[in-house]
Amino acid sequence: MKAFYIILILFIAGCKKSPIVSQTSDEVTIIGYLENYPDQFSEFRKILNITGDDGFLGVYGTYTVFVPNNNAVASFLKSTGHSTLESMDVQKLKDIVKFCIIQDTINTTTFSDGKLSKLTMFGQYLITGAANVSGETRITVNRQANILKANIRVSNGIVHVVDNVLTPATETLAGMLANNPKYSIFTQALRETGLYDTLNVPAGSNTDSSRRWLTVLAESDSAINAAGFGTYAALKARYSHTGDPTQLEDSLHLYVDYHILYGVKYLADIVTSSSHTTLAPLEVVTAKLSGQHVLINDDDFNGVHETGVELERNTSDNSATNGVLHNSLGHFAVKIRNPVPVYWDVADFPEIRNLPAYFRKQAYAYSLTNMPADFVVPGPSTMTYSVGSTYVNGDFLMIPLGGPGRSTYIDMKTPLLVKGKYKVWICYRVQKQSNSSNNLNQISIDGEVMQRTMNFTTAMPASTAGEMEAQGWKWYTDPTSNNWGARLVGTIEIKTTERHTLRFTTLQGTQNNNNLDMIHFIPQDMDQLYPRFKADGTQVPRP
Repeated sequence: MKAFYIILILFIAGCKKSPIVSQTSDEVTIIGYLENYPDQFSEFRKILNITGDDGFLGVYGTYTVFVPNNNAVASFLKSTGHSTLESMDVQKLKDIVKFCIIQDTINTTTFSDGKLSKLTMFGQYLITGAANVSGETRITVNRQANILKANIRVSNGIVHVVDNVLTPATETLAGMLANNPKYSIFTQALRETGLYDTLNVPAGSNTDSSRRWLTVLAESDSAINAAGFGTYAALKARYSHTGDPTQLEDSLHLYVDYHILYGVKYLADIVTSSSHTTLAPLEVVTAKLSGQHVLINDDDFNGVHETGVELERNTSDNSATNGVLHNSLGHFAVKIRNPVPVYWDVADFPEIRNLPAYFRKQAYAYSLTNMPADFVVPGPSTMTYSVGSTYVNGDFLMIPLGGPGRSTYIDMKTPLLVKGKYKVWICYRVQKQSNSSNNLNQISIDGEVMQRTMNFTTAMPASTAGEMEAQGWKWYTDPTSNNWGARLVGTIEIKTTERHTLRFTTLQGTQNNNNLDMIHFIPQDMDQLYPRFKADGTQVPRP
């Protein structure tokens, strides 16, 4: 994932790195710096004079300005059909000035392949990236300009010199889609559901703060056609189960809702989170980075890999006045699933599988600097991947918890869970490091505390299976042993189909040897006691 949004430090094979020139001029303001180099910046200085913006850039403050050089301004004038800056609309020039200024100091070392952290004074984001220009890799801004000189420090901020005038987006998401013929079917769906109007309000004019900024994952006509829908009528016939797409519960309305995410999310933002809420109530799209490919809804579900859809990088990250537009290379819709049990082997994750010398062969101790992506600990302790012939699949996690020299909690990202109600079982091997050892933990999922606690030092009661279940216990191994027990920590309603965060928080005691083997999420109306699991992972059904 890091390779994607730190792409600015990676360079295209066979190309040389473009020199980024940094200068320091702490004795002058931004205006003073421009006036020191009239051969380069007299035209932009003239723009600031016309718009009246030279005043605040010439005094104390904290700004980052993307300054076009004289050649860039000349090219801009030619492209607009004007011969002089004075003949241009002053408001348009004001907008350009505001769009190239951020009220903060932002060095190129903090740039990522995506939007900058702060809005411009115009109220839109700038995005940065990398591009091959004449055999050199340059930092790009908004796909409109390349940075020629960067990180020029002046007394009131930073100047970056660019080779083109940066111009703000002028179309809403709706307008951008309507004006691109390759999205004709998707645009018609927007119009007939009424969602076109939702996407046609500039962020600055929207009174609904939750929908001020939105992100659209649009399907082109070719993507929709490839899925078997040659026309909008065919798409409507497939999805509109009420016949009235304006109804919120209509399936076509939900289909379009599912393509709209809350917030402004460029590709770099999308891949930094495993899921994103959509306008479809309680529905999310999942996201991942595979190599350099951004995939949505590419999931492993119930032991089966479901191939997702790629967001094409070269035709995505299109800024609008109210968000960002991405191009989906495939067709996707809300998936209707019923809750299914998930028997989660917590010791099976990509990072350990990528270590074949250790995976199910020998222990591997993780440090705070190389924790697997799906696990988070505050430190000072982490966890150890451990092996043992009597554990399911021959491995488990040893998790020190409780302080003072151990972490007070651990977060772990669950597999994909279908929305529904589940009973949650923590499966572990009991161990007491000493007669007085104790490690009582509270379990929470996405911050919701479960009804029961569990203790890694507590053994199962000796009783019948039915009596133990009534007390919140079960055997999960075959053959059974009261040293390998599963503790029911409660029932939870999973409200969205996605991966969730489960947390162990120590309430009392401290111990190193907390041996976690599995976690079971079983729909509440299903058999909770079977299957059991052999050491090789084989499931043993109810006799």
